[in-house]
Amino acid sequence: MFVVRRIRADEGPRLRSIRLAALADAPGDATTTLARAEARGEDHWVEAAIANASGALQATFFAELADGDGAPTDGEPVGLIGAYANETGIVNLVGLWSAPGHRDVGVATALLAAVADWARTIGADALRMWVVERNEFAKAFWLNEGFAPTGAAIPYELDPRLRQVAMLRTL
Repeated sequence: MFVVRRIRADEGPRLRSIRLAALADAPGDATTTLARAEARGEDHWVEAAIANASGALQATFFAELADGDGAPTDGEPVGLIGAYANETGIVNLVGLWSAPGHRDVGVATALLAAVADWARTIGADALRMWVVERNEFAKAFWLNEGFAPTGAAIPYELDPRLRQVAMLRTL
């Protein structure tokens, strides 16, 4: 069992740790590299946590293991997702990750539900995810979660020979 919560403003070091773990685990599908993330100073992570903890334009959520009563166990998060609004009505999703050993058990779905709830509170009516075109597993996951391809595509920053395709889900 697990619970999902928005990160707290004091969790910059924890955000860094989990984001680096995610990039090390799945380096070929992120929009940054592990080396770039590791090179970011402590201030970056502190500021990111503060902004994502309470801001109306961006949010990050952790999934954590829970005890039998549903309370967090205060261990390392087993999942992560970030979201930001940069267009009227659309919230973009970034960095969805479930830790090894915690996949296919609902962590990602619960993280998406938390983002959808937050997105509604800021007046958004859709969630958008950009997925690397060759990642069939990810595309299938997003389709299963109610996302549909929009037809929009952009070059994948880390390898412009590949494309990222947009998938959208109405709230």
